[in-house]
Amino acid sequence: MARLKNDAGQALILFAFTMIVLMGFAGMGIDMGYLRYMRRTMQAATDSAALAGTAELGYGDVTAAAQADASTNGFTNGSKGTSVTVNNPPLSGPHQGNPRYVEVLISQNQPTFFMKVLGVDSHMVSTRAVGYSGISGACIYTLDPSASSAFVVSGSANLSAQCGILDNSNNSTAALVTNGGGCLSAKYIGVVGQFKNNSSCVPSPTPASGIAPFSDPLAYLQPPVVGACDYNSVSITGGTPTLYPGVYCGGINISGGSTDVTFSPGTYIVNGGGMNVSGGANVQGDGVTFYITGTSSSFKGVSITGGSNSELIAPTSGTYAGILFYQDRSISSPSSGADSNIAGGSGTAVQGTLYFPTTNLSYSGTSVNSAYTIIVADTLQITNNTYFPDTYSTNPNGFSPIHSAVLVE
Repeated sequence: MARLKNDAGQALILFAFTMIVLMGFAGMGIDMGYLRYMRRTMQAATDSAALAGTAELGYGDVTAAAQADASTNGFTNGSKGTSVTVNNPPLSGPHQGNPRYVEVLISQNQPTFFMKVLGVDSHMVSTRAVGYSGISGACIYTLDPSASSAFVVSGSANLSAQCGILDNSNNSTAALVTNGGGCLSAKYIGVVGQFKNNSSCVPSPTPASGIAPFSDPLAYLQPPVVGACDYNSVSITGGTPTLYPGVYCGGINISGGSTDVTFSPGTYIVNGGGMNVSGGANVQGDGVTFYITGTSSSFKGVSITGGSNSELIAPTSGTYAGILFYQDRSISSPSSGADSNIAGGSGTAVQGTLYFPTTNLSYSGTSVNSAYTIIVADTLQITNNTYFPDTYSTNPNGFSPIHSAVLVE
């Protein structure tokens, strides 16, 4: 009898041991599945953070942007044992030391459940991603998703671009149009809808129809704060005055053949009334950004039809590096006069980005004297011979303001 009791005790011990082993295997299966799920989630957040940081290269705080993006996706640096490390340039991998790349590493201790029985309370999960920022291949974008003739080259205009052209209109007959003797040549031409050629000049290359719709490439750009008026209804009809950054309420009007106005470097907020340069007047400004805003009734666009010696150049550093004109994108129902017209003479230099995301721009200037010109507009008309170079060497790290961030690792 004693021996039978001993055998029963051994069976109980063996059963308990077997259950522990089974729980260990079950725990490994369940816990490892959970850890793999968390790693996938973390990798997605790491990829997104790398792209966010890369998009800020040359324009903002790379580390802050990447960590803010990671936090949005549930991984906040310093919280709950989470580490979000941002390296620019990367400290490892094939792109080590290259400032055009951003490396993001996220690590976090993840709890286990069944494996606690085996003394394993947590496991460190780590992920890595590397983003690359190159120069965007396009310099002309029209954003209207459905307009007929969203992008038009008309008359005898000859548009030659060293970069690409993208038209977001899905119009099935005439999203992009060339009229008269208008000629169009670019690095590439893409249209969501259809291209219509009413010109004797065949575009080069042939526009590619049916491309995927795209969003505003400058949607990341935050507007300046519009404060109290510093200047009211400025009107200049002669002389050589100098204007200074600030809030201009009621517009800026410059006219007269003997007028030569200099804009000091900085940001000019034009709150209502728009900006008008006419009558042979010349304007100069190096390192300037014009933010055009106003109410739905007071908003006016930009009209530059002045002399042949005007020169306006965007900043080469800071928040608005590469941005010359920035139309308030909240203007959704603009009043009469909201469209813009920039038509410089043969010696005019317009260097920077002309951003008119919800209004029409008519452009007939020449950019021969500019390193680069970028247009992002709701709709666009080209009415004179125009050249679009794409030399961004003056910008931070040689980048276009149109961010081109891609994952490479």
